[in-house]
Amino acid sequence: MAYINETFYNTKFCGRPIPAADFPRLADIASDVIDSICYIKPEGEILTDKRFKRAVAYQLELLYEQGGVDAITGSSELSQTGGSESLGDYSVSGGGSGSAADGSAMKVVNGIPISPLAYALLEQLGLMQRWAYAGFREPREW
Repeated sequence: MAYINETFYNTKFCGRPIPAADFPRLADIASDVIDSICYIKPEGEILTDKRFKRAVAYQLELLYEQGGVDAITGSSELSQTGGSESLGDYSVSGGGSGSAADGSAMKVVNGIPISPLAYALLEQLGLMQRWAYAGFREPREW
């Protein structure tokens, strides 16, 4: 279930336009990604917190910019070729292997890029799991 709806994304977050047909699936995927890197109680008040909703919106926007559903399934052009694109000072490369432990600006968990802004907001809210900080795939007992 998506943590945000199209109305929030378009009117409160004012994100980049996403086609209405693609929005529900990407919103579900963005919510799943957020679930994979942080701990959320289903009955908690955090689900209505503006920072939490903005974190989901940042993740949704990043997924759309990275190629939408094709980027998640690995069928986008960038992920297949390992190529790159650039426009002015901005560039995107496919096939990278960044991780939380290597100091790269873009964190990647299980091959899915994590929005730096979403990560920062979730960190502020105290929702990050320890393994996400250390770059491990699963939580470890210290």
